[in-house]
Amino acid sequence: MQIILMLILGLVLSGCWDAKDINERSFVMGVAFDLPDSGEGHVMTIEVPVLQSFATQSGGSGPTSVLFATEGTSVAQMATHFESRTWRELFFGHTQVVIISEDIARKDIRPLLDFFDRNPRIDRRLTLFISQGEARQVLETKDPREPLVSVYLNQMLNTLTNTARVVKQNFQDSLRNLENNGDTVLPRVRTSGTEVVIAGGALIKDYKMIAWLGENETRAVAFLYNNISGGLIAVNINDILYAYAIRSASSEIKPKLKDNELTFTIEVKSEGDIIEVYYENAAGSSSFNIPEIEAKLNDLIINEIHHLVTKLQDLKTDPIGFDRLVYRHYPKFWQEHADEWKDVIFPQAKFDIKSTFRVRRTGIVEKEVVDES
Repeated sequence: MQIILMLILGLVLSGCWDAKDINERSFVMGVAFDLPDSGEGHVMTIEVPVLQSFATQSGGSGPTSVLFATEGTSVAQMATHFESRTWRELFFGHTQVVIISEDIARKDIRPLLDFFDRNPRIDRRLTLFISQGEARQVLETKDPREPLVSVYLNQMLNTLTNTARVVKQNFQDSLRNLENNGDTVLPRVRTSGTEVVIAGGALIKDYKMIAWLGENETRAVAFLYNNISGGLIAVNINDILYAYAIRSASSEIKPKLKDNELTFTIEVKSEGDIIEVYYENAAGSSSFNIPEIEAKLNDLIINEIHHLVTKLQDLKTDPIGFDRLVYRHYPKFWQEHADEWKDVIFPQAKFDIKSTFRVRRTGIVEKEVVDES
């Protein structure tokens, strides 16, 4: 009985066996990877907050974060280098962003992801970026409104998701896509003077970047990912610009196999409002045709998705996951043709793209609105 009591007391009173004092840890908020001048290995840069700056209430002018850099082969090796220099354990549980330079991405991003995938403390909601230019420069770009660059990047990405200029994927989503077929689209980040710009995406094939996607192409990806929560689309009709704000959007992709020929039907739907009508002539038009605007929006999105799909077929890459749909709906066909999906089957597939946009509100009370529907 005494032995059992001692065991129970030991469990209750022992606390966390691996607990560490906050001063014994360096909290890594952001990580950037670049190629060294030699071209071999990697340069790893981390952003670590200066905790004393956040604890001070006097509003001092000291730095809120510091950057450390080291060179090595593997992420684990470079993390050990940091710890030997700072005498503190690196803690990745609060990491917000991992930025990989274009130079590395065009070689292979897989070796850098393994460390984060295996680390049980990694927040799976962190974001992977591909930088146009040096990744370190992104972490060096300070914004006076946010003391930590990594937090600022994540906040900016969440805001821009509502503009459909980027595709929002957390670490878990990115890994799931990559582990499926090695293909995905990751958000692009770059510096412009003293600012950070997030727009467009990096097209990844077999864990290697093969091309940049522009903002319109990225918007098409977001539609196909069902990853649209807002955004603005402008259409021009008779030299009048109509600004359509997306309030809701969805897409559905259905494969059909007939005579060993694949056809994908893509249906996009959206509801939104006209929030601005711009024309250079002050007299302007006092009325506009809602069905005409909807038809213009439909044509625009159909053309954007068609352009994207054609580009993906030409590059023989499938970041959307059309292969998964074939696997689910036609497992026998998939089993017979899986090995030739990217090189033969997908490039030859046909696409039927449909779009239904609806203008629900115009914001105009006194002006005449023509609705012929």
